[in-house]
Amino acid sequence: MAKTSLQEYTQVLNDIRFLLDKAKAQAYKAVDNIRVQTYWQIGERIVREELQHKERADYGEKLIESLAKDIGFGKVNLHYMVKFYKIYPIVQTVSEQLSWSHYVELIYLESRQERDFYEKQSIANRWSLRKLRQEIKNRLFYRVKKEGKLVKTASIARVPAKDDIFKDVYNFEFLELKQSHSETELKNALIAKLEEFLQELGSDFFVGRREAPVLIGGNYDKVDLELFHAGLLCYILVEIKIEEFKHSHVSQMYSYLNWYKENKLQKGQRDPVGLIVCKTKDDETVHYALGDLKKEIFVAEYKTKLPSEKEITSKLKEAQ
Repeated sequence: MAKTSLQEYTQVLNDIRFLLDKAKAQAYKAVDNIRVQTYWQIGERIVREELQHKERADYGEKLIESLAKDIGFGKVNLHYMVKFYKIYPIVQTVSEQLSWSHYVELIYLESRQERDFYEKQSIANRWSLRKLRQEIKNRLFYRVKKEGKLVKTASIARVPAKDDIFKDVYNFEFLELKQSHSETELKNALIAKLEEFLQELGSDFFVGRREAPVLIGGNYDKVDLELFHAGLLCYILVEIKIEEFKHSHVSQMYSYLNWYKENKLQKGQRDPVGLIVCKTKDDETVHYALGDLKKEIFVAEYKTKLPSEKEITSKLKEAQ
C-alpha cells in the first residue's frame, strides 16, 4: 500500500474505531440508565415493605439480609438503593445523564443544596465519576458558595459566553506522560483518552475529527482536532503545542478560522472559534498577539503534572 494510501487508510481505521467506541459507550449508558431506574424501584419496594411493618424496629435490616441472600445482592448495595429512593422519592427527578455510580456519591452528601450543585455540575460538564469525586474532595461547592457564585442552572436556550467555556489552564495529568514528551506523543495520548480530554475541556463539546484537512494555496494543512460545541453552535478548532506560546500560532489559527468560515460554515452555525493549548504562555505576549481576536481565539496552558501540596508550601515559603 502506497504511503498516501496508507495514511488515508489509517485515518479511516481511526474514524471507524472511534465510531465503534462511541456506540459501545452509548450501549453502556443505556444499560446504566436501566440500572438506575431499576434500583430506584427496588429501593421504593423495600421502603414500602418497611412502612407496613414500622412497629418492628429491626424489620428493615432483617428484610435486607434475607433479600441479599436470596437474590445475590450485597447488603451494602441494597442499602444504597433504599437511601437512593429516600433522597430521590420522585423518580422524575432522577437524571438519565448520570450513572448509578454518580448517584452513590451524591446520596451521601448531607446538604440538599450541595447535592443539587454537584448533580447539575456533573450533568452540565459531563463529569466522570473520578471528576465528581475529585471536586467533592476539593470542596468545590463550599469554595463557590464562599465566593457568592452559586446560581441557578442556566436555561438550555441561553447561549453561553465564550469566556466562560475556555479555561486558562488545562490539567492533562490523566495522560500520564513522561516529562520529555514530544508533540506527537501528546496528541496521540489525547486522542487515546479522548473522553477524558473532552471532560477536561468542559460541557457540550462533541468530537468532529482529528487532523482535519485544510486546503490553502494548493497546500494541505491539518488542524490538530476539530470539535463542535452544542451551546455555541460552532466549530472549535484545537491546536496543541508543546512549546511556549508564539505569535506565529495566532496567524496559523486565524488562517484556519477564515478557511472554515468560507468553506465549512453552514446555515444556523456561528463563526468558528480557535483554542491554542501551549506548554506555557506569557500573558502580555498573548495580549498583543491576539489584539482584536480575543473573542475568536483563546490561548491556554496545559499541565501534565500538578504540583504537590508540599511543593506549593515550599514555594509559598520562598515567596515570603
